[in-house]
Amino acid sequence: MNQTNKNKKETKKNTIKKDEKKIQKESKSNEKNVPIGLTTQTRIKCEVCSKEDAEFYCSICLVHYCQKCEPEVHEPEEETNNNKCPKHKKKFKFYCEEEDQLICPECIENCLDQKHSLLSLNFKSDQILQKMKIILKEIQTKEKVNQLTIQKSQQNKNKLKQKIQQISQQIERESDLLKQQIDKSKNQQLKLLKTIEIIIENQFNKIIQNKEKSIQKINQNKTKMQKIRKLKTKNKNIELINESKELINKFKEKEKEKLKLSKEIFDPKMNHQNAIKLKNQNQTAWNASENSRGIILGQTQYSTGKHKIKIKIDQFPNTRIEKNLIYLGVIKTKNREKLIKNRDYERCYCFETYWNENLLESKKQKKENGKEYSEKYSNNIKLKENDILEILLDMDQKTIAFKINENNLGIAWKNLPKSVHFFADLEWMKENKKNQITLI
Repeated sequence: MNQTNKNKKETKKNTIKKDEKKIQKESKSNEKNVPIGLTTQTRIKCEVCSKEDAEFYCSICLVHYCQKCEPEVHEPEEETNNNKCPKHKKKFKFYCEEEDQLICPECIENCLDQKHSLLSLNFKSDQILQKMKIILKEIQTKEKVNQLTIQKSQQNKNKLKQKIQQISQQIERESDLLKQQIDKSKNQQLKLLKTIEIIIENQFNKIIQNKEKSIQKINQNKTKMQKIRKLKTKNKNIELINESKELINKFKEKEKEKLKLSKEIFDPKMNHQNAIKLKNQNQTAWNASENSRGIILGQTQYSTGKHKIKIKIDQFPNTRIEKNLIYLGVIKTKNREKLIKNRDYERCYCFETYWNENLLESKKQKKENGKEYSEKYSNNIKLKENDILEILLDMDQKTIAFKINENNLGIAWKNLPKSVHFFADLEWMKENKKNQITLI
């Protein structure tokens, strides 16, 4: 397809070139008898009489003439002030190519200083005339080619006029119908617009009324918000104070919990009737025989500082026997010998656990109201096998607390004696297995 198109284009070019060559030959034959300033033309009507074909064309006045209406030859105009330099009032004799201007002899110095290229007007005019002759020949050939195209275009023009007339008639008919339809739709739309205007006005009035009401509400809400903000600032300050208090209390509790783990071991010398056996470098204790109750104390004395004693419950049968129990706590240092000899629990602060309940027990002297003192934990948490009980001693504040499996049960007693020792009381009945604990 591409090759066929190329071939067609080449044939068209060749035909156009042949036509141009023929026209050039005709123009050369006619140029001999043409006066100065005129060129031959053919098949063009005279622009003066508009009857006969024009044979001449004046390149100065640009008009076509026939032989009857042949004018006098137009000669070039004489030199006027336009041909002189406005500064020096002398004739132009040179042409500057850089500035594209005519120059008199006195203006040459400026161009020479700037090293511009200059040409004499005679040489420049000769160049222009040669170019103009070439251009005129080309124009003549193109005009003859255009005449052929004009004839064809006139034929096509007449056909188009007929079609245009037909189409214009159809358009007029259709336009009349459209006008009628447009008029109807216009009237309908005008009615709708009027109704819409009325609706919009009503809505606009409602919006204005609502806006005024909303402005009143906003002003009321502003006053309320100001009051609320004041209250919020007060509440925030109160909350910050409470939070700071809570943080201080938590910090205090954490400081209390930061106790040193005591390197406690059982003292074999302080073993009541040797009822308890020891092993694992005096860290593990259990009942020596059935139906026995043994009491044993630790070696270290606690009088100052914060300390933590960790005990693991190795064995503790969960059976419904009343006297299956373990006591774990501290006793006043001066009364420890009484406890070993006579089981005298004077000034003893311990965690007492049975099979069905846990107690905080403090057995004091009979002088204090003549009664022993015991209190239940509200949680009623029971010790089981593999549980870990922690005794938290703060001898600076003279307080004792208990902790089971990282669950702090809180302070049990205040106002402890000046110095205390750790002790354990284990009881084993016939129907039960032995009780066993280990210091960690």
